[in-house]
Amino acid sequence: MNESEMNEENCGCDTENVDFYDMMERRLVGMSFWAHKQILFDKIKQRIENEEGKKLDKLADLVVEISKSEWKSDKEIGKKHKELTEKLRKEFKETFEG
Repeated sequence: MNESEMNEENCGCDTENVDFYDMMERRLVGMSFWAHKQILFDKIKQRIENEEGKKLDKLADLVVEISKSEWKSDKEIGKKHKELTEKLRKEFKETFEG
């Protein structure tokens, strides 16, 4: 269930028979669950950045270069694209295989 699905229909509360404060408590507890999830996600991203950041920066740079090369003339694209995709494959192998 995502945040947008956390509404009256899915929270298990019948708004006509539930006290306003009970309903708010349930929603706030649900929000805290999603906040914990988001914080954990951010911490995982930070760990990956700390451990793999330089390798991922290289990959990102190559992807950006490939993207930029697509805007150049057809002749330049073929040569540059081939060079960059070979570098990208090499980086993938080094990053994920060894």
